[in-house]
Amino acid sequence: MLKILCPTDFSSNSEFSAEYAIEVSNKLRAKLIFISSFKAPRDQLTLRSLEDVFKETAEEDLQQFVNKMQPLINTGITPDSVVVEGDTSLSILSFATDNNIDLIIMGTKGSSSLMNMLLGSVTRKFIENSKIPVLAIPESFKYELHSNKILLALDSKGIDNEHSISILRQFNMLPDISIDVFHVILPFEQIKLNNHTGKLNDIIDKVIEVDGLDPVIEIKKYVDDNDIGILVMVGRKHTFLERAFVESNTISELFASNIPILYMPDMNNNDV
Repeated sequence: MLKILCPTDFSSNSEFSAEYAIEVSNKLRAKLIFISSFKAPRDQLTLRSLEDVFKETAEEDLQQFVNKMQPLINTGITPDSVVVEGDTSLSILSFATDNNIDLIIMGTKGSSSLMNMLLGSVTRKFIENSKIPVLAIPESFKYELHSNKILLALDSKGIDNEHSISILRQFNMLPDISIDVFHVILPFEQIKLNNHTGKLNDIIDKVIEVDGLDPVIEIKKYVDDNDIGILVMVGRKHTFLERAFVESNTISELFASNIPILYMPDMNNNDV
């Protein structure tokens, strides 16, 4: 059974992303796990008691949050709730890795542009450190899967991560879902992506290839002109995708498309 982890800090934004996560879990018949973290002040005289108080408070808050969300779940699968201590991103990622989580769904902060999403302190650490796919939901996006179009942006290296591909297969099993690959052919490229789709062959509907100088601009243009439900981007070092995530100051304007972004690590969980 697919396991989806939904971090929450009990804000309206995380409530919004939880509704989206529930919608996804309902459609995929997945197990949903809500998680929150706390960090007790370090005081040697009262450390133990403070830690207990902070943990108890976090557990009570999380249970209230789950109770509020429970009526939206129609799978008949009871959700779990977990509280972890420590740095928000690292402690939650550690739990996700130790418990074989398949997909993390979390909200974005403030503006829903890609740069603001990825530069949020917690979300960015997830993107940079996670070997598990992360689906980031802009606050302004309606939580239902209102479009059946998934766009997978790939460079000429494609994607080879078995787990990431398995998540795409799960989505592909939904009624009327289509998954298209989008590839920008750069001037120096000699090989087209069609010959490198490999393990995606049986789940993608078509490969869309356009000539261009800036893949980010071309992706943004296509997303804006088409009813895309989820934009999928592969994390790989030293590519335009890495630059899109962490380098360019102009990306925030280019990617203000207000759609969910699914980050797919290209590194397998057992890779270093």
